Amino acid sequence: MLHCEIMRMKTYYAVVGCVIAAEILCLGIAITTGNPVIPALLILAGIAVVWFAKRKVTDVMSDDLSDTIYGKAALNALIVTIIVAAILYAGAMTWYFNSGYGGGFHTFPNGSVSVGFATEAPFRQGDTWNYYLIPDPANMTGEDFWGLDLLFKNGHQAREFPLVFGIGMGFIVLLLTALYAAFSYYYTRKYEE
Repeated sequence: MLHCEIMRMKTYYAVVGCVIAAEILCLGIAITTGNPVIPALLILAGIAVVWFAKRKVTDVMSDDLSDTIYGKAALNALIVTIIVAAILYAGAMTWYFNSGYGGGFHTFPNGSVSVGFATEAPFRQGDTWNYYLIPDPANMTGEDFWGLDLLFKNGHQAREFPLVFGIGMGFIVLLLTALYAAFSYYYTRKYEE
């Protein structure tokens, strides 16, 4: 399909549709396997296929009206993306800085100890507690030490996720805003001359 010298618009849109379907499949593979490398390479290959296909189209691809429509659509999509990312940033940072964690333990008459670790969230009633029971604290096993390590590690990870997510959303807001400003400046200078 791509090897021909000419390509009609319908064929081009069919190629774009196939590439989008493949990209969605690649995203699913990345999520289920936890391997983002192969899908990232396939996404780059999809971009190359669409670029190559667009170069082969012989029909009129755009005019002033379609350029205006696509420009407005792209600008509105960018604005909505920035606003949503800014809201997610604010929410994640509020969550992180208004939540906390703590711990405690309880001894039982038979000598066993229950160690607890809590993560507190600002918009929930109560805390999320996780516990680990040490049956014989005087003779702790490796399994007991491993259990305590997991107890505190998982508790800290649950609290740190909003911070990492919020920093990522803040970075996306700054990046998209800077790109918009840079391209606006570039095209303003280009077309004013």
